[in-house]
Amino acid sequence: MKSTVIGLAALLTLAVPAFAQTTTPLPAASPSGQPMWYSHQADEMRASKLIGTKVVNTANETVGDINEIVLGKDGKVAAVIVGVGGFLGMGEREVAMSFDSLRMSRDSNNNLVLTVNATKDALNGAPEWRWDNTKK
Repeated sequence: MKSTVIGLAALLTLAVPAFAQTTTPLPAASPSGQPMWYSHQADEMRASKLIGTKVVNTANETVGDINEIVLGKDGKVAAVIVGVGGFLGMGEREVAMSFDSLRMSRDSNNNLVLTVNATKDALNGAPEWRWDNTKK
């Protein structure tokens, strides 16, 4: 029994350095090692406010709504995924478009309006967006 306890203690002593060697330190957020705090700027908006927003075309027809926002490795918006077609959520398909292809404005009630220069037919004919589950 005594040899089992000594053997277990020796094993645990050897395991601790092994765990320490696999630990990766967190990168410093700033040169001083302190987090960089952020303040909201007047021209910014939350992604959560964009998701679900309807998209209209230049003829003021509703053509879809924002289902998802894709960020690039640099943290900037790479694309928006727009649900197009369908009725009451049935038959909708997703298309990806560059965020720059949307024009943002506000209506008379200060609601966000997203406008794309495309017809309903053009969006319905766009390649369907499919998530590649092997990448995140």
